[in-house]
Amino acid sequence: MDQDLLALGQDNDILMELIILDLVFNGIPRQIHIRNDHFNGMPDLLFFQHFRLRKETVLQFLPKSEERIEYIHNMNNSVSPINQLLITLRFYATGCHQLSLAYFGNMHKSTVCRIIKRVTEAICHLSGEYIKLSETNLDIRQVQIGFFEKASFPKVIAAIDCTHIKIQSLGGPDAEIFRNRKGYFL
Repeated sequence: MDQDLLALGQDNDILMELIILDLVFNGIPRQIHIRNDHFNGMPDLLFFQHFRLRKETVLQFLPKSEERIEYIHNMNNSVSPINQLLITLRFYATGCHQLSLAYFGNMHKSTVCRIIKRVTEAICHLSGEYIKLSETNLDIRQVQIGFFEKASFPKVIAAIDCTHIKIQSLGGPDAEIFRNRKGYFL
């Protein structure tokens, strides 16, 4: 019986040596990830819930940013521009950890990190096309009047949808107007 265990141990040692030699000569096998097609694979409502944008909006933006985010090669199954944009939009919409995004997009965490940086830079490059502030005092005054008439909010010259800051309920009959979709007051 001891002879059998000794022979089995030697067989395992030989097998391990063969595996190590294979790795030395052939390298570590590459992992090729099959990417999920979130754009075509989700119904419109679910897509909006995941990315906080409609598919049509994403399709309008993609050609403007595609040149900056597309990889010049397809080595190692590179991530397509649409998937890069969707991963970044998911990050913006949820603020979730990059590890969760890696699982969602079927890619490595470091890839997600690089994608978010790359797409964010592409979006910033296009900011002048989408973000316009009033340039004259008359325009600014009209915007302030409009905000005050709609919400009794004085001295506002612009608003950006994204960040909600929690406040205590103001009370009164209109308090629920200030509750956001996440259930807290802003």
